[in-house]
Amino acid sequence: MATGSTPAPRPPRKKDLDEIIVRSWPKVIFLYPVMIAGVICGTAQAIWGGNPDESLGFKETLGLVFFAVFCLNLLVISFEFSRFKTLAIFFFFVAVFFFLLYLNTRWQVFPWLVNLFDAFHITCSSSFYFATAGYLLLNFCGVFVTTRFNYWKIRSNEILHKEGFLGDVKRFPSPNLKMTKEISDVFEFLLLGSGRIVLYPTSEKQAIVLEHVLRVNAVERATQELLSAIAVEVESHQDSEEEETVGG
Repeated sequence: MATGSTPAPRPPRKKDLDEIIVRSWPKVIFLYPVMIAGVICGTAQAIWGGNPDESLGFKETLGLVFFAVFCLNLLVISFEFSRFKTLAIFFFFVAVFFFLLYLNTRWQVFPWLVNLFDAFHITCSSSFYFATAGYLLLNFCGVFVTTRFNYWKIRSNEILHKEGFLGDVKRFPSPNLKMTKEISDVFEFLLLGSGRIVLYPTSEKQAIVLEHVLRVNAVERATQELLSAIAVEVESHQDSEEEETVGG
């Protein structure tokens, strides 16, 4: 006669997940602000451009906006801005600003800077804005198609890496899988919630590094939920076997 108590049921999850698909994206996707700026500037110039002589100031403003977005966006994908580095750069520019304020009390620094920037006249045609935005859109479409044929699947018992148009598959065991999440670039995280996922299968000597995973926090939560559910199921199964043994 069994004397053990009935094992506690597995706590319900918000959503039962059979597998999680993780995709690693190239850095070109972070240029989407340039594409948006090209569409906005091209549309604004096509509608309100007017006579080239009368609207020269308006065109220069649009050109300056597009150039600023392009430079900042290119800076984001060229370097990695960690939390410490971002704070250091911020305080550096604050220090430079106050230093210029001090120099301006002795010499006319700010008027000289204004005259320097006034010497630049950046103008582009609507065709250039639209062509830039269209070319980036084609690249994004190509990247989207490519990632449909190169991705990772995390399942309860294995990890699958599907690659190529013919569907080549590599398999790794997922029990006792360890995973870490890294946000190496603050601005990439702000743009698309991007981060790095590192998987440590027990059978592999080298870790699996997935760069530029979009919505990395959601991917981490879903993976942890899947892995914790597996642990709960295994523990509940072992507990039930021990109670049956005790009860005879």
